[in-house]
Order: sequence, then C-alpha cells, then structure tokens
Amino acid sequence: AAAPIHDLFPPAAASDLARQAADITPAEVPGHAEAAGEFVARPPWYASRAPAGFLAKVRLLWMVLRDWGNGSYRKVPWKAIAALAAAVLYVIAPVDLIPDFLVPLGFTDDVVAVALTWGLVKRELREYCAWKGLSPAHFGL
Repeated sequence: AAAPIHDLFPPAAASDLARQAADITPAEVPGHAEAAGEFVARPPWYASRAPAGFLAKVRLLWMVLRDWGNGSYRKVPWKAIAALAAAVLYVIAPVDLIPDFLVPLGFTDDVVAVALTWGLVKRELREYCAWKGLSPAHFGL
C-alpha cells in the first residue's frame, strides 16, 4: 500500500506543506495551476530576491500542474501532483511561515518547500521534461 501523503514530507520541516497536500483535490488543480501561472508571469517584487533558478523551478511546477489539470499529461501520480500543488500554493501565498515581503529572509521557507517537493518528484519532473521536449538542466534537474 502507498504511504499517506503526510509521509512524503519530514513533519518537523514541512508540516504545513504536508497538510496542504493532503487537503488538495483533483478539481482544485486547474485553479492552482492558473494561480501559479500568474505568479510566474508577473512575479511580485519580493520574488526578484529569490535564489537563482527558483522562478524557473516554479515555472516547471506550474507547467506540470497546468498540463495535468487540462488532461494533456496524466503520467504523474496523484500524490506527486498534490505535493506540487501544495508547494506552489505555499510559494504564491505572501504570508506563510516567514512572510515573503520580509526580504531577504522571506523566501527562505518557500525555497525549502520547493526543494523538499523537488527532491520527492525529481524523476516525475524529468519524465515530464522528456515528454514536453524541455531540457531538464534548464530547471536544475
């Protein structure tokens, strides 16, 4: 049997992220993808202070969610989609564990959320890049 979604994240490091992932439903994915797309297209001012490559990673998460949500790519397991959606929601929320506008520390928890998720779904992200004809190296894979 597959492990519950809460088991995907180290509880001490990402309990909010795990809770969010567990609460996401398939019907919500297209809306989350749209919100991520808006974030990537017009990042808030504080996102310019994010580490190099961070927005590219968020862009890839958005693309996977968009293509899963519109049905064009369904090879990613649901748990991975829920984890991606939770990470995206965490990033686009300006007020979270460390509010994003508290530059330069504000994006630290967002980077950790993406890094944790990234490590868990790296194989699926590489497969998506191959399907989409994208260079995994562009996204740090």
